[in-house]
Amino acid sequence: MSTYTGVRVIEVRPDLVDSIYRDRFIPTSFNRSYRFWQNEYVVVKDNSGLSKSALTRCIGDKLCLLNLPKDLVVSGVRPKNKEQWMALDALLDPEIRVSVLTGRAGTGKTLLALAAALQQYEKAGTYNRIILTRPMSWVGKHGLGALPGDVDDKFGPYLENYMCNIEHLLNGGRKTVDDLVRQYSIEFIPIQLIRGASWANAIILADEVQVLGYDDMVALGTRVGEGSKIVIMGDLEQRDEKIEKNRTGIHKFVNDHRVKDSKLAASIDLIKCERSEVAALFADVFER
Repeated sequence: MSTYTGVRVIEVRPDLVDSIYRDRFIPTSFNRSYRFWQNEYVVVKDNSGLSKSALTRCIGDKLCLLNLPKDLVVSGVRPKNKEQWMALDALLDPEIRVSVLTGRAGTGKTLLALAAALQQYEKAGTYNRIILTRPMSWVGKHGLGALPGDVDDKFGPYLENYMCNIEHLLNGGRKTVDDLVRQYSIEFIPIQLIRGASWANAIILADEVQVLGYDDMVALGTRVGEGSKIVIMGDLEQRDEKIEKNRTGIHKFVNDHRVKDSKLAASIDLIKCERSEVAALFADVFER
């Protein structure tokens, strides 16, 4: 079974594209042959060859034009492609409590999630802390063995994905990573130690979750308390070799009809590598 991407492209009459920009939506009933899921992102293109298109999201029984400014900048980050626009739409919408970002390396999953988390903490006042978590898993067949120190010392080497992106957001400013961590009440917690936790009024970023099975995903998702939002990120092509794609927790979650038809969740598969031409080349050769 293929993985639900959360994104669809359809072609319609030119007048329907005009209607979206005029009324900000079109009813999903315009064509009974389509079955749209809640919070599914739909690129609506005209079929006349005029290259008119609109980025929409299915909300209720309407395809609604994305309500984002053309000059959108989130914590210094500008979206570079249509999937990044969609991801930021889901990340910034407080009604979407679960955002799932999948896609190959370099597509911007972690950077977009961090940028949105910082902005929401700072401006919306909805969340009182940011929790960054991920599995303590390594690349390759050989582990690091027992690491010295306390939990923070042991977890530190696994945080490079977050640290590199935080440094990117700082963009050479006077603030340090430690300053940002204090200012935004950021906590680093290994997924292996979350059992029994309950996170209320927090925005939770869970990265590298493609290595998690069903039980692990249940443990992660059930930590989300009242007033919290969780962002689940992973690249299913970089999962642990011992787990099949259709047995991963993230695959089961995004493909479940209860998730696809829930107003609480949105899934976006990011496609284009924006990290560098070299990163894109390696991803093209080995992942797709």
